Order: sequence, then C-alpha cells, then structure tokens
Amino acid sequence: MKPSLLQLLCSLTTAAAAFAGPIAAPAPPESEAWADGPYFLGDWGGARTRLAEAGVTFDSYYVANPAGNVRGGLEDGFSYVDNFYLGLSLDLGKLVGWEGATFMISGVNRSGGSVTEAYVGSRYDVQQVHGGQNVFLYQLTLEQRFWDDKGRIKVGRFGASDDFNRSPFYGLFMNNGIDGNIRNVLFDTQFSAYPFATWAARVRLDPTPEVKVQLGVFQTWEEIFDRTHNGLDWGVRGDDGVMFLAQIGWTPELFKRPVPSGATRAAGDGKKAVVAEDRREGLPGHYWIGGSYSPWDGFAQFGKSETASGSYGFYAHADQMVFRERAGSDEGLTLFLAAGYYPQENLSVIPFQVNAGGFYTGLIPGRDRDKTILGVIHGRFGDDYADTVEQTGGGDPTQETVVEFGHRIQFTRFAYLQPNVQYIHRPGGTGTIDDAVVVGAQFGITF
Repeated sequence: MKPSLLQLLCSLTTAAAAFAGPIAAPAPPESEAWADGPYFLGDWGGARTRLAEAGVTFDSYYVANPAGNVRGGLEDGFSYVDNFYLGLSLDLGKLVGWEGATFMISGVNRSGGSVTEAYVGSRYDVQQVHGGQNVFLYQLTLEQRFWDDKGRIKVGRFGASDDFNRSPFYGLFMNNGIDGNIRNVLFDTQFSAYPFATWAARVRLDPTPEVKVQLGVFQTWEEIFDRTHNGLDWGVRGDDGVMFLAQIGWTPELFKRPVPSGATRAAGDGKKAVVAEDRREGLPGHYWIGGSYSPWDGFAQFGKSETASGSYGFYAHADQMVFRERAGSDEGLTLFLAAGYYPQENLSVIPFQVNAGGFYTGLIPGRDRDKTILGVIHGRFGDDYADTVEQTGGGDPTQETVVEFGHRIQFTRFAYLQPNVQYIHRPGGTGTIDDAVVVGAQFGITF
C-alpha cells in the first residue's frame, strides 16, 4: 500500500528528531574527519549520517570553469562560468515503509558568459558548465526498484543524459564535446540534458551484474532548451512529441587474476580497503550501444521553412582499463572511444562525431588519486547545415577538431583543481577563423 502524505510528514518529523538527537559515539578529531571525509562541510556533527540512516540524503557541489582564449579564434578574452547543484533524496522505504522507492528533487544555478561565443567561435563549447545560465528546478523523480533490485523504473521530470549515454569519465573533460554526453546527440535531436529536464519515464533491467538494458520515453517540444522557463514549465501541449531511447551495456572485468590477502583495493570515494581473503580482480570496462527515435513532426530543417518528423540516430561507447600498476589498485591507464551517428542531413548539424582519449590515475608518484587526461574530439558538419552557413556569407563549414590535455589535482576527496589546455582546429569548421588555444581550469567542491 502506498504511503499517505500524513505518513510521509510523520516520517520526516522522525528524521528531524534523529538530526537533533545525541551523537552515539565520539567523532574523530575534526581536522582528521574533515580532511579524510567526502564533504567540505563535514558530517554536521554526526547529523548527516543520522539523517542518511533515517532515509534523508543531501547532495551538493560547485564546479567552475575559468578560461581564456590566448591565441587565434575571434580575439583574446577571458570568462568565468560556474554551476551549483543541490539535491535531496528520500528513501521511502526507511521513511514510510514503501520498500524500494526513492523520491528525488534537485535544483541548479548556472552563471557566467561563454568564452566560446565571445572569443573562440567554435561549435564545441570549451567550458563544460556553460549552457542554460539561469536558476532551474531540475529533477523531480520517483524511482521504484523491483525484481530483487535487478529492475528499476523511474518517472517524473529529468534529463535523458541522466541515464543514457553517460559516463563519469566524461566529467574529467572540460570541453562540452565530451563532457556530459557526446555533443552531436544534443546538436541533432531533442535529447534532453542537464540542466534541462522534461517529463519522462525510464525502465532499467540488470539481468546479470555485467549486462544492463534501458528503455526510455521523453517529452519533446519546441522550447525544451529555453532557459527562461527555469524548469517550471510543466505543461503538455497538443503539438508536443516524444523521443524513444534504447541502450544495452556490458561492464566486464577482463583478464582476472588473484588478488593476494593484504593488498588494497578501491572502496569508493577515493578510499582504500584491505583485501581480507584471496579473490579475483580484472581490468574494468564499460561498453554500450544505443539509439533514439522521435516521430515528432516539429524538427526544423536546414534551408526549408516546413518542419520534419522521424528523427533517428545511434551512439556507442567503449572504455577499458588497459594497465593497472599493481593488484588491487585503481592506479593505471584507461582508454575510451565514443561515437554518434545521426545521418539525416536535413536535420543534423554534425551527423558524425567521434571522441577518443584516455586518462591515467596516479601518474605522478605519491599522487595516487590525481588523473592526467588527454582527449580528441572530431565532428563532421552536415552538407545542408553547411549550405545555410555559406549562403549567409559565413564560409563553408566542413569539420572541427579539438585536442584537450589536463591534470586533475585531487586535494581531498571533496576538492580538486584541474589546469587545462585546449587546441581547437578550424573553429566553426569553415577555416576562416584561426586555430585557437584556450587555457583554463576546472575546480570543484562537494559540500
């Protein structure tokens, strides 16, 4: 039986009482707890842990991208953009006895002007947190686990990028051509992405630990990426459409070998744990292929006034750890390759894009959690899109390539600084803008 509003309020009151209750055990020294913990604001004197045990979890972080164009492009210039996220998750099983259910709500604030638009002139944005600069109500979801937690269904308001074609590795890169999602999926469709949410439903099945299957349906409409709505336009109009997404993934550990007792292994959040007994550990990888289709008849066409229907395309991703420094360690080299193909030239800005690169964890001795990254983005512009640019005297865009290099200095589990340099070949794809060099950084704090 589903909980009533009164039950939920009573449970939240109980959680609040837990927040105010006494600490069960002495906390470690504040300096040690702060330096080793996952949050800049610590455990709130033990209250954060008690709230989580009662079913209330907070998630908050800040990411900033200061960057400047120092050579080529349109002109030299600098900008600072940032992103603040705050989320609240309620475990309804702990709160009201609704087993397997989780409610989530979150908000986003983005600010700052784009160095890409003002000074570089490239199609791929060199700052990962630029896009939708405003205050948003983002997620509002209810997720239910079933089939012994092998299945999950989520409904509410969220972005397709929350669940489809996403990897935590993408966030290591500052260029939006990699970060978040391969960019031509967004250029060429109505693929909703953070911080733009829409009405949606998603079903995920994990029949085995290594196989994952997802299906989703998302609302589509003309103003899906209009930042002035602040995430508060929840209407469903007669001319709205839908987008269907499907994805299958495989997460193997290749070349498994015994890990001896006493070795250390990654235990999450940058911590290490001692292996108590022999076990086998391999090189982790993540592989998936997916696609989207939308019968919506509102897609704008290049060079035509009438809209079209039937957008479709495909994407794929592969990342694989290829070298591990020692048994049980997460230090080593991981390589990745990703591609997106949306073949309809009348609809697609960049019908084909490919990303490749890798990162090394612990490259510098004594800096086991630092990551050194290198990535390449290459996109081919569509002929119909190029014709419309050429007709306005803007040149003939053919292709754009970006090379990005950076090193993430992980100060603590909750704070990092990542100096970064990007080389943009043929900004905008036309060859009329000089190749650009952008120097910047991303830094983040988890509160």
